Amino acid sequence: TPEARIAWAFKRATARTPDADEVAVLARGLASRIEKYRQSLDTAKKLIAEGETKPDPRIDPADLAAYTMTANVLLNLDEVVTRE
Repeated sequence: TPEARIAWAFKRATARTPDADEVAVLARGLASRIEKYRQSLDTAKKLIAEGETKPDPRIDPADLAAYTMTANVLLNLDEVVTRE
């Protein structure tokens, strides 16, 4: 499920299990991004074309773009970012 994927990624990024509210907020954001990228498939394809690895053609570009941006959100959480 999207919630299980979010919880897995959250734990990898923060070294702790997310609470239900955190998962719910991230899941709503993911759903919103999926909707956005389904309405603008060209934008999704541009996003996933970045980087060295080509996207798997079996994965829906809108889903991949939405999960990519959700991972970006996780990696930019204050508790993940090292500050000096």
